[in-house]
Amino acid sequence: MTISNIIKFVLAACALSAAANASTIFNFDGDNLGTATTFTDTVNGLSATFSSAGDPGGFVVYPSIFDTLTGNVLGDPGPAGLDNLSLDVAFSSELSSVALDFATSDFNTPSPLTLTAYQNSQLVGSAQATGNFINGFSFPEGQISFGGAAFNNIVISSTATDFAVDNIAAIATPEPGLFPLLAVGLGAIAVGSLRAKSRAKAASNN
Repeated sequence: MTISNIIKFVLAACALSAAANASTIFNFDGDNLGTATTFTDTVNGLSATFSSAGDPGGFVVYPSIFDTLTGNVLGDPGPAGLDNLSLDVAFSSELSSVALDFATSDFNTPSPLTLTAYQNSQLVGSAQATGNFINGFSFPEGQISFGGAAFNNIVISSTATDFAVDNIAAIATPEPGLFPLLAVGLGAIAVGSLRAKSRAKAASNN
């Protein structure tokens, strides 16, 4: 393999690695209004299954009445008419981080929203955030994120009676096979460079 081909190989591997770390956003804008849990959305090859203990119909897709949550959102109560539900999101691949926009059904003091991450049924960690009232809008809105060890499931809950989520940005863990490929490619470039220098030195001595 020539140096030029090796460089192309490494650049391609880097591109794959970057793609594997790119954010995939679930924003419910492609879902029909009235779509209720349980349902699955797939974006860029990553699937997310949304469900709750109140299914069928615990949470529902409806048009946004918020500022930072735009287009369609997912919130409760859904057709089941149940409040105080947690939203479970199961991903088809392991993630390294996730972030999302949320709003809680509070008229006075904003209630905290909690995001708990699991690897299958094993607890990985959690995060908590509280929204803020935005001028001209009725409910507090905020953002929450979690990152760390690999996880494939999150549970979103709040002490508020109801809440809505949008723009769930999921970053998948890098494919483990890419790093050895990059190491091999970089090693080959180094070896090729040394050989080229040796040939050039030998030629200058003759």
